[in-house]
Amino acid sequence: MKFIVDENLVSFKLLEQKIFDYVCELGRLITQQVLENYDKELAQGRDKKLYRGKGRRKTSIKTVYGEVEYNRTVYRIKTEQGETAYVYLLDEAMQMDKIGLISTNLAEKIAMTVTEAPYRVASETISSTCGQTISSGGVWNMMQRLGERISKEEKHAVKEMNADQTKGEKIIPVLFEEMDGVWLHMQDSNHKKMKKQEMKVFTMYEGWDAEKEKQDRSTLVGKTMLAGMESSTEFHEKRETLIESKYNVEEIQQRILNGDGGSWIKEPYDPDTIFQLDRYHIYQEILRKIGDKEAQKEARELFEAEKIEELLEFITVYADSVENPDKTDKRSKNARELHTYLKNNREGLLPYQKQGKKIPEPREGILYKNMGV
Repeated sequence: MKFIVDENLVSFKLLEQKIFDYVCELGRLITQQVLENYDKELAQGRDKKLYRGKGRRKTSIKTVYGEVEYNRTVYRIKTEQGETAYVYLLDEAMQMDKIGLISTNLAEKIAMTVTEAPYRVASETISSTCGQTISSGGVWNMMQRLGERISKEEKHAVKEMNADQTKGEKIIPVLFEEMDGVWLHMQDSNHKKMKKQEMKVFTMYEGWDAEKEKQDRSTLVGKTMLAGMESSTEFHEKRETLIESKYNVEEIQQRILNGDGGSWIKEPYDPDTIFQLDRYHIYQEILRKIGDKEAQKEARELFEAEKIEELLEFITVYADSVENPDKTDKRSKNARELHTYLKNNREGLLPYQKQGKKIPEPREGILYKNMGV
């Protein structure tokens, strides 16, 4: 620190950077000493008959304050199958979960940055704020490894569910579920345009926080999300695994599903699930398929008044009224597509509260409201 003070007067920006670099360097030295001291303690306290020391090996870990180099002892052991294996007691004792050589903390920061910015910007942000230099290619590689690890964890969890080994214990009367698909523009490794792909998104929650509602704040309780681009069957397996990992599904009295009516969405595991067609998508389809402003207004008013049969009849009449031989005129065709969309999701046009099914009372501190988060 003295060398900073002894320097000539500098701008605060430069001073801030010098102090940051100094603190990062100090953090790296402390981490190195702590890890190597822990390693020595483990070496002294180990079962020497089981763990045969084979010397120390230099390694490194990229942290939020830079790359830390340190030495650790490798041990030779015999597995239960009688095979020879090599382990690091330090890694096991400290639960050093890494993505390659990147620490979990740094990996989380990189992942969060990537959700908000391109890889190039993410690399610049991490390099300038974490005492750690990483290229845009390095960020991309880390995200691929992170994705592979998450995929393996999800597949393992699905196997546990199928073997009835899931551990969800929380008991709730109602589980709210929402699903939607987001179409993404894709490109290959050469940055050439590829066919769009649908990312499936799932959100579950227990209701709304009653205390926060008193403050005019709408807050979900127990909100958990899942997203993926796999097949619908695999996605639903992961979705159900996520639910069973958190809740005692046998105690859930009612599950309520809100979605846009897509075929993959209406594949719930529980046949007693109440399905509700998402309100936003209904209004969106009315605006897309009916161009006439007055007809749009009439359709919306009928829907809001929950006059479902009259709405379907109105759309049919409107489609007939605008039909003509001109093939470039899509008004009638669009209106009939709207009619088909609503009719195919007829059971979900009314809100879940008005579908004639008894909903269990909410727990204390929980409210039930209109879905569509």
